[in-house]
Amino acid sequence: MDYSLHRNYFNTAYKTGTDIWTHLPIDIRGAKLMGKLSAGATVLDIGSGRGIFAKKLAETGFKVIGIDSESEIVANTNKEVENWGLSGRVKFMVADALELPFVDESFDGVCALGLMENIHPEDWPKYADEVKRVLKPGGFYLNMSFSRKTRNFMKFSPIDSPDGEFQKHGVHYHFFEEEEMKNIFNKKFTLISQDVLFVKDPIEIALLESLFQKPK
Repeated sequence: MDYSLHRNYFNTAYKTGTDIWTHLPIDIRGAKLMGKLSAGATVLDIGSGRGIFAKKLAETGFKVIGIDSESEIVANTNKEVENWGLSGRVKFMVADALELPFVDESFDGVCALGLMENIHPEDWPKYADEVKRVLKPGGFYLNMSFSRKTRNFMKFSPIDSPDGEFQKHGVHYHFFEEEEMKNIFNKKFTLISQDVLFVKDPIEIALLESLFQKPK
């Protein structure tokens, strides 16, 4: 699947500050994952964007690599690492979520916040395989994506949609049901917890937070 339109859209969104996930409240991000990892654990943040969650992970004491497909945002975020006082604890790379450039079983934890809704359904199995491949046995994967319980998004009503599929400006969005997300990963991971969170930015958006563990 060609994601060039997605990349063009998000490149502009990062430049103009209109990327949605950057502005969501930081306190909803990742507490369940951080609570499962030991001090000094290695974490991969897929679709790291401006590095907000990767920064929080590094400040907590984890060793973090963030990846994003947009080279400009990666370059800009790497410049911020020294200003954050986190040199040597977090770095950012240009990479494809469907072809992760890491050896097998590299990370204690993997997270993706605001990524999967933009991946086309036919690519979900490949993405899930890549997450499993780079995660150590017993490691944890945290996914946060748009929930089908969202009532309104860009004049689209996910809660009333039979499939949760939506396109705008050439960008694909998918709003997930709980069982749907579970089924994508259930032959690869054990579901630890799953919750729907409601946030306003400025309209209300429902987010599906799912924590999985790779079998030991």
